[in-house]
Amino acid sequence: HLQLLLSPRTVIFHLLSTLPVLVIPLALSSIGLCVSEDVPVTQRLEFLESLLKKVTSHTEAKIKIMSKIGSLKIDHGQIDEIEDMIKSLESLVDSLGEVTPVHGCFYELSAKYYKVKGDYNNFYRDSLRYLGCIDIDELTAKQQQEHAFHIALSALLGDKVYNFGELLAHPLLDALKVACPWIVELLLAFNRGDMDKLEELQPQWTQQPDLARNEVALKQKCALLGLMELTFNRASSSRSISFKEVAAAVKLPVEEVELLVMKAISLNLVRGSIDECEEVVNLTWVQPRVLDLKQIAEMNKRIKQWGAAVEKTVKEVEEKIPELLCN
Repeated sequence: HLQLLLSPRTVIFHLLSTLPVLVIPLALSSIGLCVSEDVPVTQRLEFLESLLKKVTSHTEAKIKIMSKIGSLKIDHGQIDEIEDMIKSLESLVDSLGEVTPVHGCFYELSAKYYKVKGDYNNFYRDSLRYLGCIDIDELTAKQQQEHAFHIALSALLGDKVYNFGELLAHPLLDALKVACPWIVELLLAFNRGDMDKLEELQPQWTQQPDLARNEVALKQKCALLGLMELTFNRASSSRSISFKEVAAAVKLPVEEVELLVMKAISLNLVRGSIDECEEVVNLTWVQPRVLDLKQIAEMNKRIKQWGAAVEKTVKEVEEKIPELLCN
């Protein structure tokens, strides 16, 4: 009988030399990535780069392998090379047109890179995109908790993130409701712009170093979200709000309200004008957000009020028609 004396490494290189003619590139990339887990760490990068050369004609296979190479380089501290790689990968991903399974590979790499760089805004964006490309049940409970916690942190710390609805509606957040419930409560408080809840949870969130270091910025962000919520909850016909009302809603001194509104306008969170003499802000628009059930209920209530007002106006016009015709 035949006895195989091939070492695992010999088998790997045998696969590399023979499979390209037998297997389509996308399948080859999947097999190669699985095999790479058994390659010694010091040789894994070389192995993947050799594999990449064999699938250059297939965009999806190329994206999968390049994403894995990028992830390994981040692990090895070769961060400077990743930015250009992400730009190249982004062009390849865009060329696919529709969302494919390899989009998740790219967004996983991109999120990992932005996490290492401390770029909260882009990490939050690409992490949500990554979650949209995978089945979260494929992640272990620990992985789900880690992903959820870091995405929650980036949502709170990102200076361009003022929309928490997509994260709050994602089932991944369930992983934190038992393991770390205070951060879920904190996200809900920010989504409502609830300064009282922020103060109530302060003993918990100040134990987290990144949040503690950004205490002032977090309080300002919550105040900005409070202004957005106040504007959203007002009918479009009654959005002239006094400085005192704003101050009471966001728990700030009246003299700081004008600066807060100017900041909100500069970030395009709201639009309107400030009347310094009358100490009133006239807000005409608030940035659209993904709404939670409570906010949807509030919008439904206002739509019904608007419908009733329109119906009343129609009736008044109908009653006036005979009089108008006579004149």
